[in-house]
Amino acid sequence: MRFLSTLVSLFMAFLLFMTGARFLLFLFNANKANEIVNWILWKSDFWVKPFFGIFSNRDVGTDGFFEPASLIAFMVYLIAGTVVLGVLNAGFGGWGRFGGRHWGHA
Repeated sequence: MRFLSTLVSLFMAFLLFMTGARFLLFLFNANKANEIVNWILWKSDFWVKPFFGIFSNRDVGTDGFFEPASLIAFMVYLIAGTVVLGVLNAGFGGWGRFGGRHWGHA
C-alpha cells in the first residue's frame, strides 16, 4: 500500500509544480515562445480551468500579470492532496509506532 501512497505523492508533486510554475511564469512574464514555458502553460491549463473567473487577472509593473486562478488551484490541490495522503497513510499504515500493539510492547 505504500506504493499507492508514493504514486499519489508523485502525482500531487507534479500537479503542484505545474500550477505553481504557471503562476510564476505569468507573474514574471516568461517568454511564451520558449518550448518549456509553452509546454507548462499548455499542460497546466486543464488543471487551472475550473478556477477561471473567480477573480480577474491583475497586471503587475513588469508586463506580467497576477493570475489568481493558478494560485487558487495550487492551494486547493495542496489541501486536497494533504487530506488524501493523510487518509491513505492513516488507512494503510495505522497509527504508526504509537498505535495499537506497538505502543509499549517489544
